Amino acid sequence: MKIIEKWGTGIPRILRECKEYGLKKPELIDFDGDFRVNMYRREEKSKTTQTTTQITTQTTIKLTKNDHEILQVIQNNPALSQKEIAMELGWTVDRVKYYLNKMKKQEAIRRIGSSHKGYWELLIKL
Repeated sequence: MKIIEKWGTGIPRILRECKEYGLKKPELIDFDGDFRVNMYRREEKSKTTQTTTQITTQTTIKLTKNDHEILQVIQNNPALSQKEIAMELGWTVDRVKYYLNKMKKQEAIRRIGSSHKGYWELLIKL
């Protein structure tokens, strides 16, 4: 039937292919006659190099009075949603969205997590 291509070539082939792709060496684990092969993905660049790059590329951000008001509310309670920020400031939700999007583009703030269970992170000092 010629189902088996070559006897005994699978594991050496896995090891060789992983090495060629620059992956970590696979782990072969014995389970009383059966075995499992743990293969690993490529590791991403270290976070320290990304952080260094971000620090060196920062530019001066001009903030308006409205920007400062929103940032002050976020600094006091980072878990607030856009609707809650609007209620706190007495603004419309659309107005808050406008300023938050503007500051996200300027990389002054960013949202960590979802819109419901996340929080705001300030990327600049007040």
